[in-house]
Amino acid sequence: MSGLPTVSVIVPAYNAEKTIKECVESLLNQDFPKDRYEILVVDNNSNDRTKEIVKEYPVKLLEEKKIQSSYAARNKGIQNAKNKILVFIDSDCIATPQWVKEGINVLVSESADLVGGEVEFFYSKNKSAAELYDSITNMQIESNIKEGNIAKTANLFVKSFLFGKIGMFPDWVKSGGDVQWTSKATKNGYSLVYAPKAVVKHPARPLKALLKKLYRVGGGNTHIWIGEGRSLLKITYSAFRSILPPRLSSIKKMIYHRGTSEMNKKVLSIWGVSYLCTLSMGLGTLITLIKVLVRNYDRDTI
Repeated sequence: MSGLPTVSVIVPAYNAEKTIKECVESLLNQDFPKDRYEILVVDNNSNDRTKEIVKEYPVKLLEEKKIQSSYAARNKGIQNAKNKILVFIDSDCIATPQWVKEGINVLVSESADLVGGEVEFFYSKNKSAAELYDSITNMQIESNIKEGNIAKTANLFVKSFLFGKIGMFPDWVKSGGDVQWTSKATKNGYSLVYAPKAVVKHPARPLKALLKKLYRVGGGNTHIWIGEGRSLLKITYSAFRSILPPRLSSIKKMIYHRGTSEMNKKVLSIWGVSYLCTLSMGLGTLITLIKVLVRNYDRDTI
């Protein structure tokens, strides 16, 4: 046991009173020596009972008040963590009891620098088309890692020295900062591997929450593309492509590879949700691009 690495689990939280209790309790119930890990919850200006709930548990509560961004909250956790392995999870996720142990096992056995674990979705009593669509499109961690060399902070293990080598998470973006940072890590030669048994459970989003998420993703993509040097014309083109409806055959193919047979009964509804999500993401891209252009123009004219 004394040979196990020490771990700091970091949880950013904003208005998470409905989910933070289950999240924290799942972290306290890990099959991992209690003296080998700490839990840091970083509140990001919540105006509900999030902080009061967290204070009921033996975890460290921090606050990020200056910057409203989950990545700024994660950075605050990184700066205050005392251990060499940093583990990230979202406040609406529930960690399975073996989560930390399985992630650490892969990190050590594979001599990896980063490990992304599996995210399993769970649904409301009446599964909506939006929830089903969310579960087959978002947080596909295995394919994210094996095909894109990226991972998500809903379930991520990182050796802490990496933040000293390549910098902290970009705290100016609302979404996609984890994709941007893990892509930077792998492009710099650091190894990222997949841990199928390091599982956290995530609620599938209803339509309103899903559209808000995709709007943020669109904005995050804009920042990523600008950072990569993509032309404004190409970014605008990507946004306007959202006007075109997705192919029904593409949705059917996605359901075949990632979904379940019950989804075939709602294929048209899932297709409709897909189109709304594409439109929302395109809108997020365009509005963020306009804001960036206006900000740059104001800066140049001062």
